[in-house]
Amino acid sequence: LPYSLKLDLEQELRFKDQVTSFKQTFTEVSVSYPISNRMKLFIPFRYSFYKDKNKQRISLGGSYRQNFKPISIKYRIKLQRTYENRDFADNIIRNKFTVDYKINKKMKPYISSEFFFLDKLDKYQYDEYRLSFGFNINLPRKKVLKIFYTYKFEGIITSDSEQTDIFGFAYHFKW
Repeated sequence: LPYSLKLDLEQELRFKDQVTSFKQTFTEVSVSYPISNRMKLFIPFRYSFYKDKNKQRISLGGSYRQNFKPISIKYRIKLQRTYENRDFADNIIRNKFTVDYKINKKMKPYISSEFFFLDKLDKYQYDEYRLSFGFNINLPRKKVLKIFYTYKFEGIITSDSEQTDIFGFAYHFKW
């Protein structure tokens, strides 16, 4: 890869119902390009496995990070296209705000909120939000372990809304 391009590989496992049942696992590969020290563009591809289905998604996104050492604030926007069992499912715009605190070189706790806008009848309608907190733990050789909790409220524009508590573990490897 050219020096300025970065390749990330992530494997994640998510549970629900107070970690008593499997929700999903996925593998994500992402290519990113820094526009400046604070901004980057990225293209992730994700393959997800659920109990009863598989999903694939491709996204195009950008992020902006401002550091106020030891605190940093990040905004991310993504346009996401999802396929379920290889059939087109939906387009979503995702906006995420994250605040993290660098305790030391290894430990970085964070809190984030994310808002989803689903493409319905050629209009993007507010449909889901997530609140998350967790820890990123830097490991040797550009590896990161993430432990997190996410509260997800989905189906805001429909009558069959759903609330989910998600506990998860992620492992990132960066080239």
